[in-house]
Amino acid sequence: MPFISSSRVNAASFSLFKRSMMQESSLPLADVLDDQRWQQVFDEHEIDFGNDPDAIYTPAITLWTLISQVFFSGEQRSCKAAVIRVASFWAALGRRVCSTNTGAYCRARLKLSFTAIREIVRQLAADAEAACDQNSVLSREQSAARLSPSSVADVKSRSTGGRILLVDGFTITAADTPENQRSYPQNPAQKPGLGFPVLRCVSLISMTTGLLVDLVSGPYSGKGSGETALFWQMLDVLQPGDILVADSYYCTYWLVSACRTRGVQILMKNHHLRDDHPQTARRLNKRERLVTWLRPPVRPAWMARQEYRRQPLTLTLRLVDVQVSQPGCRTKTFTIATTITDRKACPARWIAAVYQSRWLIELDIRSIKCSLGMDILRAKSPAMVLTELWSCLLAYNLIRLKMLQSGMATGRDPRSLSFTTTQQMLAASWLLGAVTQTTEELATLGQQVPSSERVGHRTGRTEPRANKRRTKVLALLKQPRYHYHQQRRATV
Repeated sequence: MPFISSSRVNAASFSLFKRSMMQESSLPLADVLDDQRWQQVFDEHEIDFGNDPDAIYTPAITLWTLISQVFFSGEQRSCKAAVIRVASFWAALGRRVCSTNTGAYCRARLKLSFTAIREIVRQLAADAEAACDQNSVLSREQSAARLSPSSVADVKSRSTGGRILLVDGFTITAADTPENQRSYPQNPAQKPGLGFPVLRCVSLISMTTGLLVDLVSGPYSGKGSGETALFWQMLDVLQPGDILVADSYYCTYWLVSACRTRGVQILMKNHHLRDDHPQTARRLNKRERLVTWLRPPVRPAWMARQEYRRQPLTLTLRLVDVQVSQPGCRTKTFTIATTITDRKACPARWIAAVYQSRWLIELDIRSIKCSLGMDILRAKSPAMVLTELWSCLLAYNLIRLKMLQSGMATGRDPRSLSFTTTQQMLAASWLLGAVTQTTEELATLGQQVPSSERVGHRTGRTEPRANKRRTKVLALLKQPRYHYHQQRRATV
């Protein structure tokens, strides 16, 4: 007897994601998971297979299975374990799968386009941001009642009129195959045959919700592979009124100018090659001043002449000195550069709190790379590398969406909820939810579990970081494995 009548469930529809996410119409943000829009995205990208009534793998089930792999690690992340989950899914609907061979699933994965998954990821973030009132001003006491992290509570004490977006880069590795090495060459400092294909990624994440707004990836080295060059491809994602928060690496004249043209404010640590106290600065108080940056006289090689001429001759920025009193931090003082020059609307303390929130993206990247296991991709081809990458990011946004729903339902700030706990809950109920109708009990469980733990109230970074447990010491290969085994056989 099936768990639920297959006549009442369209297994080929993307609605199974709603069931797996324990969605109910009464829940906040329930409309964000729109299965019809997902189907429309797949139709626009001409992803159409599995139309036969006896087909096991439809686009929806293939993507559902791919996401299920992200929630697990080790043996449970393998294609074999994923195929067994599909067999269990169909068995629960009263249908038998003749074989658990992984070939059919692997062929179906190849038909998924990473561009379609990327569009869904962006769509989720945009719809969730639009549905949430991110500009509601909370007092310090109200934020404390919502258990907000201290930096988020300070930021929410003032209205910004737009999103606060955090940007940072990271690297991941892929399976060592000739195809991957050609598209994503290993670190040039390593000898040939000893390294792994490396991807450089630049992520754009919402400070308040934690959802990934966009990501650009490329080779680790070579022309146009730097973080600023990759971020340049995401400029169109920015909207007027946004505040972009980044470290000093992004604090360049050209990037600040590009943001100002789009009506975007920047808030970054001043670049170490720029003077924090120029003689031409107009002093506002002991720790604040206005400075004027002059357009560099030399045009960068990557910039067209016409674009260079369109750049403003000067930029006016406000420099804010910040003192760090927390024990253990390497930096005691640093300077923030921002295009927000209104001191009354945005005082220095608020500017410092916004930059302090930049550390949240480090935690988000850790969740993506470590909690979801995206630091080492298993795909053998460049096309599947991107599909695997964006499926991990889709799983990340689905987890963040569940945290956001739970926070709105329980009056908690989503940044105070546990990412790992939410991931574990979705992993445990992913298959069960797909084959059963979402009852009131399941929906309640989905709201209670993420809010069961309190996180985010860290006093800040403490340096230096150190590990107590010793790692296992193994010999390192200093030559390609093929040559290593040849030498071993020759000495026998």
